Amino acid sequence: MDALHLLLALLYKDSSTSSALEQAGLSLYAMRQYLTVPSATGKDVRRRPLPPLRGALGVSPVFAIPVGAMIVGGAGLWLGVAPGLTLPLSLLFVVGGWVTSLCIHEFGHALIAYLGGDRSVAAAGYLSLNPLRYTHPLLSIALPIVFLLIGGIGLPGGAVYLDERAIRSDWWRTFASAGGPLGNLLFAIALGWPFLVFRDGAPAGDPRFWAALAFLVFLQITALLLNLIPIPPFDGFGMIAPWLSIDLRILAQRLGMFPLLILFFLLWQGGPVAGVFWNTAFGLSSWLNIPQYLVIIGQHQFLP
Repeated sequence: MDALHLLLALLYKDSSTSSALEQAGLSLYAMRQYLTVPSATGKDVRRRPLPPLRGALGVSPVFAIPVGAMIVGGAGLWLGVAPGLTLPLSLLFVVGGWVTSLCIHEFGHALIAYLGGDRSVAAAGYLSLNPLRYTHPLLSIALPIVFLLIGGIGLPGGAVYLDERAIRSDWWRTFASAGGPLGNLLFAIALGWPFLVFRDGAPAGDPRFWAALAFLVFLQITALLLNLIPIPPFDGFGMIAPWLSIDLRILAQRLGMFPLLILFFLLWQGGPVAGVFWNTAFGLSSWLNIPQYLVIIGQHQFLP
């Protein structure tokens, strides 16, 4: 084995040696690019154009399931079918929309990571919007359902595994963590634009549809707020983690889900933390001209 490949192997290996090499400025991304293009200098590697997306992106047919559920539920509520179907239609609309947003959230992480140098996300299917690729038994199913039941908190529950050592710089690692919340923000705007355009009231459709839509947008806002909190395992911590010492990052890994459980307890108990969270969420929803009473009506439709 030559010296360059030996250094590459050391960077891939999770050890104190790899940490020392990275602290000295030798990144896995730069080494891999140097081996791919031997004539490139260090400056050329940093200036190398972003990888092409053609052939890496795709839309899985499975993605049509949550989107279709959202459309069917929304159409039924819009047309004002029998009141007895309000609950199942609201479930279709809200849950379908939530799973759709989960795919967009995780796609945002994977897309920026891919542009930053992590090719593994394409091979793992993270760029296909396939919800089955983002499934984690605890994070994808159990916790999101619990958070919804305790009061309508949208917790993105997917899981994508990024090869951070393959990403070219700390800035790109920060952007990769921010890609998920950005996806929630864009999805909230895409859903909530009618409230901004028709400020004097909905032009058409059953009121139950607008209530369910307001609740779904509100879920996106709560998901955005949660993910920006800088504690593990939220994306907010992932955004600052590249700039923290290795000791703090190791401590965060050892804590695991414990900070999330503490936050869950504080939100469930009420008090100052819960008050700040909910006031901020309703304040942001008011920027989209979504009244608080409409969100509450939509929540009652979803959880009678």
